[in-house]
Amino acid sequence: DDDEVAVLEMGISDFGEMDRLSKIAQPDISVITNIGLCHLENLKTRDGILKAKTEMFHNLKPDGTAILNGDDDKLITIDEVNNKRPVRFGISYKDDVYASDIKNLGLDGTSFVINGLKCADGDRAFEVTVPVPGHHMIYNALAAACVGAQLGLSSIQIRDGISKLKTIAGRNNIIKTDNYTIIDDCYNANPMSMKASLDVLHDGEGRRVAILGDMGELGEDEAALHEGVGIHAATCGIDACVCVGDLAVHIAEAARKANPDFPVYYEKTRESLLEHLNDYVQKGDTILVKASHFMKFEEVVKALEEM
Repeated sequence: DDDEVAVLEMGISDFGEMDRLSKIAQPDISVITNIGLCHLENLKTRDGILKAKTEMFHNLKPDGTAILNGDDDKLITIDEVNNKRPVRFGISYKDDVYASDIKNLGLDGTSFVINGLKCADGDRAFEVTVPVPGHHMIYNALAAACVGAQLGLSSIQIRDGISKLKTIAGRNNIIKTDNYTIIDDCYNANPMSMKASLDVLHDGEGRRVAILGDMGELGEDEAALHEGVGIHAATCGIDACVCVGDLAVHIAEAARKANPDFPVYYEKTRESLLEHLNDYVQKGDTILVKASHFMKFEEVVKALEEM
């Protein structure tokens, strides 16, 4: 009885699922953060992902609001939802709500100024700090700020809410032990989030080591998409990469080709990685742990915490 708002994540992997879920939810506000490269096994292309995600609008309330990423090349093609212009947010996109004066605080997060937000206390620019690392978190914070403004929050409430953000296990969760700083991002993975997490790792202290596993549901281009992650790992400025799994072999091979001087190691299974984990990490390392959920990399995080 005390709750006023439900925030629901609509997880899908095929056509028709978003329509069914949004029919249940009957949203007042629909948010789409990006059109990435996940669930390609059934949805085939980014245009397919766009079509599946925008099924949400079929059940948006008639006076409801769509909030979309203005920097996304697919979402920018949506001019109207329910005969109403969507609210857009972005960094490059500056016609609506946008971030400026961005300062990277390393693993402590990012600060930036939100511009153009119509809050309860007026349309003003104000600075916020997201206490979770990663450039992509700017977009998440902008989306959340747009929702807050739609729900009648003031700029002070929005700023304070963003500043109190806490991560959960497996989702960009920073764990500091006596020996390591662990970036626990093992809940799930796709090519876009893998590259974003590698960029977060780049900002870590000490030796920066990525432990990367297979990504699932990528369809016929799965080998090439893993190779793209390998190229990014070898060229983004981290210090070493450990690849684990049948598909992650493509990450390892592409990384070696992209940068022959970059230390790359390969283990076929999670079990063999756990047996040899001590060979790949040193005291003082910052270690990223990331893979699709079926790889069960939470066991890797647990092992590192206990070392």
